[in-house]
Amino acid sequence: MKRIVVIFWSLLLGIVAGFIGAKLDQSNFNLQTSLIAFFVFGLLLNFVPGIVKNS
Repeated sequence: MKRIVVIFWSLLLGIVAGFIGAKLDQSNFNLQTSLIAFFVFGLLLNFVPGIVKNS
């Protein structure tokens, strides 16, 4: 359940960060790109601590 919550919040914050970044750059906001990028970031946040802990 903890992993699902981390992915959910990374997607939500990714949408906000993508929107703000697009407005600061004066470009169009692309929801799909933002969701994919922050989904991958959320997955990394989920699995890196387990990998580092085992090393």
